[in-house]
Amino acid sequence: MVTRLNIAFAPGEGALVRMLGLVERRGFDVRGVSMADGSMMLDVEARDGSRRLDMLDLQLRRLVDVRDVRVAT
Repeated sequence: MVTRLNIAFAPGEGALVRMLGLVERRGFDVRGVSMADGSMMLDVEARDGSRRLDMLDLQLRRLVDVRDVRVAT
């Protein structure tokens, strides 16, 4: 199941790479990306059933450039 995340972040050197890398390392596949100034909509899908979206949310929030993460319903 594909889930959309809305991520507000401070655009800076390497910010996008850090976010995408974290998503992939946590066991999610990126299915789509849409960008605007200081925000990104990211469509992700878990590789298997053991991957939890709430944990990905918490991990993204820990990144220094990330201001807010919202799961679109």
